[in-house]
Amino acid sequence: MRIWKSLYDGIYRLIDVIMIVSLIVMVLSVFTNVFFRYFDHAFTWVDEVSRFAFVWLCFSAFVAGMRRMMHPAFTMISDRFTGRSGQVYRTVILGLILVFTAFVLVGGAQYVYRIRIQKTSILLISVAWQYSAVPIMSALMLVEIVKQLKDTWFPAKEGSL
Repeated sequence: MRIWKSLYDGIYRLIDVIMIVSLIVMVLSVFTNVFFRYFDHAFTWVDEVSRFAFVWLCFSAFVAGMRRMMHPAFTMISDRFTGRSGQVYRTVILGLILVFTAFVLVGGAQYVYRIRIQKTSILLISVAWQYSAVPIMSALMLVEIVKQLKDTWFPAKEGSL
């Protein structure tokens, strides 16, 4: 179990690093381009780089938000359920999120497969690198949902995954 917990925590540290790097790249590239546009010397690559960083930032944040349970919730409704009914309510909600995320995973994987040969116009890298965030982060989101379902019915002991 310790190995799984280390792997699980390591994945989330990596996701946090991806979010931080994506945000820094996005802010610096856009700021730099705005600054240089003022002097009529805009960079052509900034749009592609900032879009790439934005997609990875958004999908990484979805997973991190799910782990930290920071997504919007109707607490007015969920607070009324306790005990077994609370577990059932949480299972239904997580089940709906799981189904939606599975559709996003499949659709994202199909999309990435279809566009894998398309190149960006300025950087000349595969567009699949940009949009691979969708299936990768969706798969990690599914892992998190399954973990939360497990924790709903079988609460983790102190120090376990």
